[in-house]
Amino acid sequence: SGCQNITFLFSYFEFRFDVYSSLYRLLAFFFNSPRELNAEIKWIMDKQSSKLLPDGFAAFENQVAGHNLKDGRSPTGILKSADGFVLKPVTKHPQSETEIAFYENIFIKNEYACFRPFVPEFKGTTVLNILGLDITFLKLQDITKGYVKPCVMDVKIGSQTWDPNATESKRKTEDEKYQLSKKEFGFCIPGYQVYNLSSGSFNRMGKEQGRMLDKITLPLALKGFLNVNFHQSAFLIERFLQRLNAILDMWKTQKEVHIYSSSLLFAYDAHQLELFKTESSGVTPCWMNIMMIDFAHVVPACNTLDMNYISGLTNLIKLLQEIKSGK
Repeated sequence: SGCQNITFLFSYFEFRFDVYSSLYRLLAFFFNSPRELNAEIKWIMDKQSSKLLPDGFAAFENQVAGHNLKDGRSPTGILKSADGFVLKPVTKHPQSETEIAFYENIFIKNEYACFRPFVPEFKGTTVLNILGLDITFLKLQDITKGYVKPCVMDVKIGSQTWDPNATESKRKTEDEKYQLSKKEFGFCIPGYQVYNLSSGSFNRMGKEQGRMLDKITLPLALKGFLNVNFHQSAFLIERFLQRLNAILDMWKTQKEVHIYSSSLLFAYDAHQLELFKTESSGVTPCWMNIMMIDFAHVVPACNTLDMNYISGLTNLIKLLQEIKSGK
């Protein structure tokens, strides 16, 4: 409504003003170390974002792709709840209804059961009032819960990231994104964060860097995320390959849906990798995982395989195999 929009605008501009008025704190730290400066930036943004959220909720620190509250392009990004779940806003229509329905179908309909092992646990939806607006969220499992040094990477699968119902304008916009990597590999990397075991610090790659990745630099980015210089990275890559091959096997048989602009979320705890010695069983440890996420563009498959997804995932597996073998 009009009143809600006015409330949102006043609250939002008050928030932005507070952010800018806090910049004087940064000036005091201008000549200090990068670590102190980064800590100060984090303090300011956490302080400002906490003003906007209901009690018991906070910005999700391990978000590596998509709009968020701190970039100023959305009234909210992905949140974390006090009970340990991740809340993803679903605000675009009809995409939001599509994603909610798909999660519901996975856990209700037998024909979608093949997806269950590969998606986060779904706890339904919840509505939060933020800046005077009622926003619907998906309530999902946090696969990084308990991680000490969480490493997270978003890999968007498919050279085509628009669905068949997209307008010509949307198709053009999507085709212009991540051109180099989508053309070469059939997938792209919108972002990641990794705890670099060599330097002892976190590194982040955002979408602007991700859009520049090409035949040469994308494999290097993957190696950086996987901490390939660490002696136990081969075990990590092998377990990721097992998971990816299981997902690929599912895609080679299911003919219910085609999914566009969907991602695989890679996650592992660098702290556990650092401590890792030997693994006697074939069971993948709880400190590493890959889940399928982002289902806003799901269309009926009409009894055909989704070759756009299969091709991109096959190329990702091949590239990881090459990295594991040292090529």
